[in-house]
Amino acid sequence: MKKITNLFLIILITGLSYGQSKANAKYTRWNVNTFEGRANLEAMNIAFEKMRALGCENGISWYYQGAIHSVPKTINGDNKLCPEYKNIKDKLWAWADCTHNGSDRAALNFLLWHRMYIWYLEKIVRELSGKEDFALPYWNYGSREKVDNIMAAPIRNKSGSLYTAARYSILNDGKPILPNQVSEIQSALSELQKNPSFGGKGGFTRSLEGAPHGYMHNLIGGGYAIPSETYYNEIFQTNTSGLMANVESAGFDPVFWLHHSMIDRIWESWDVSEYGQRPTLAELEANPWSYEFIAPNGDHITYTMKEVYDIVFNLDYQYDTLLYGSKTPVVAVNETGKNKISFQDAKEEVIWEQKVGKVLEPTGFTQKVSSTLAKRTNKAFKSANSKMLLNLDVVVYKEPKDYYTVYLRYPGKADQYVGTMTFFGIAHDHGMDEVHSKSESGVKLNFAYYISDNLLDTDKDFEVIIKKSGGGDAKVTLEKISVVKAN
Repeated sequence: MKKITNLFLIILITGLSYGQSKANAKYTRWNVNTFEGRANLEAMNIAFEKMRALGCENGISWYYQGAIHSVPKTINGDNKLCPEYKNIKDKLWAWADCTHNGSDRAALNFLLWHRMYIWYLEKIVRELSGKEDFALPYWNYGSREKVDNIMAAPIRNKSGSLYTAARYSILNDGKPILPNQVSEIQSALSELQKNPSFGGKGGFTRSLEGAPHGYMHNLIGGGYAIPSETYYNEIFQTNTSGLMANVESAGFDPVFWLHHSMIDRIWESWDVSEYGQRPTLAELEANPWSYEFIAPNGDHITYTMKEVYDIVFNLDYQYDTLLYGSKTPVVAVNETGKNKISFQDAKEEVIWEQKVGKVLEPTGFTQKVSSTLAKRTNKAFKSANSKMLLNLDVVVYKEPKDYYTVYLRYPGKADQYVGTMTFFGIAHDHGMDEVHSKSESGVKLNFAYYISDNLLDTDKDFEVIIKKSGGGDAKVTLEKISVVKAN
């Protein structure tokens, strides 16, 4: 990413954006550290106390709502929280519907499904708390303000209904996210801003799902703790990583909802910005997902893709502030006349590729791009309407609890942040825990990053740098690096 001024960083990270004035917005989602945000969090605490008291077969119970995201395929011993559920054959209506299976179809629906999911939880809390103007607060992690990087007090109050012990200990102890971790979140947020495509490899939704979405799941769940931490995970009923670090238990941690409110805010900020792009209804109808939710009165609600599309792009809520200096109302993003190229349908031209076949070590990895390949890159970069992507093909043998930060390095220049490889949900997505052969032979993964705003207009050679962070021991093998042009 090009060097960002301090003023821009303040606007980008703290959300000191222009005010919104959405005509159809009845509710406002507030930073949890504002007066309004704290009031809404207290309403959540009241509602969750009632939800936890309900049996797991009740659609608006804490257990049922968490299981809509996902639930373990098998419970160890008798299920103390939900006696009716022992294995996946027992799952109830709409359980385990989340968009985590690694497919292109799931990726295209990721942001839309989670927007609908937390929107329904919002309705339930509004009803149970009695707070008629309730809207989900968001956790503004990655902020330049220290207080925003501390988990809100009611979330870590052991006597409240929003607490779980199975979290990164420093967060439950009221300490802020570590400085290097905050920097990682800020870099990811900054890099997302200029992404020109919603879907496809290297597009906004996949990039956001990786970081800060997956990054924060693993961080909150203790995956990046050094030394490593394990907890009693009450959903799996065994000692493992925290609730948020596992797809199957993430929805049961109340902080999940604040996290996904923030993810939704990031999407909304980009969507209304000059770079924002939306999937078409035709794309979604060609890649349908199950959209099934529980109304506050217990009714089962099922949506068509057309109905989903109409809801998610005609919100009844707004955010107190947006990132990237974005504001609403704006001209509809698909009517601005911008020259759009969607990675979802783009024809990719391979500019160059290099086989690597090396394990990414804690000491880091460097791949030199020769002057010949650099010239090819620059020629493609300067061609009309070029959208350049860096592809990293890797193999893993179990879900890594580390993350890998990717940079481009030009001689005499500061490293250009490209993206972060995170692995939240990999075992779940690819069935590594159920199919032993996959853990033996490995699972092949592709990480694609939009790099048109990282490349320099030069034929000089450069390097791809990958830095490992975390205390995990999972082996990650980099099989191949390639640069492609999408057009």
